[in-house]
Amino acid sequence: MNPGRRFKRYLLTGFLVLAPLSISVFLLLWLVAMVDGLLSPVSNALVGRELPGLGLVTALSLALAAGWLASNIAGQQILEAIEDLVRHVPVLNWLYGTVKQLTEVFSPGAKSQFKSVVMVEYPREGVYQLGFATGSVEREEAGRSETLTSVYIPTNHLYIGDLVLVPPARIKTTSMTLQEGIQFFLSLGASTPPALRTDAFEQKGPDA
Repeated sequence: MNPGRRFKRYLLTGFLVLAPLSISVFLLLWLVAMVDGLLSPVSNALVGRELPGLGLVTALSLALAAGWLASNIAGQQILEAIEDLVRHVPVLNWLYGTVKQLTEVFSPGAKSQFKSVVMVEYPREGVYQLGFATGSVEREEAGRSETLTSVYIPTNHLYIGDLVLVPPARIKTTSMTLQEGIQFFLSLGASTPPALRTDAFEQKGPDA
């Protein structure tokens, strides 16, 4: 590989590695700054000056309190009541619902919507993609029906990808676990099992 291509590859890889971390840090700093701004009048009134780090401490305390509430029945009822209020706000309900669905799909503690790691021949013959089987849909045309499997194929990040509908006969089940599949995409293919075995795909039920 010539130096120019190596430089471009390193640069692109560096951006892909730093982008999620940079965005996470930016959002955290933005949240801390916002909380600092909201609490600065309170600290000025109480102690006569702004308290450095008050926003960070408050943000961490809120996260800890939310985690504690979500871990017990009474707290879950409180959070559900708050969610119900949010769902009645026109724009906020859509934004909250979208973010909540994403976090639930990729949360390690939640029941994943991913059924299994599969391999499909996509987007053309001879090219194979790994993806996650997520469910099934019935297709009807001219009095005939067939079951198609929905397969989510991530791109650069797990949160972005393509959703394709594929006949089960054209899907292969892989030996990868869901955790191995997620690590495969997060590492840009660098983290792979010693051998990738495939087998005929069997459509699972919605509760499987």
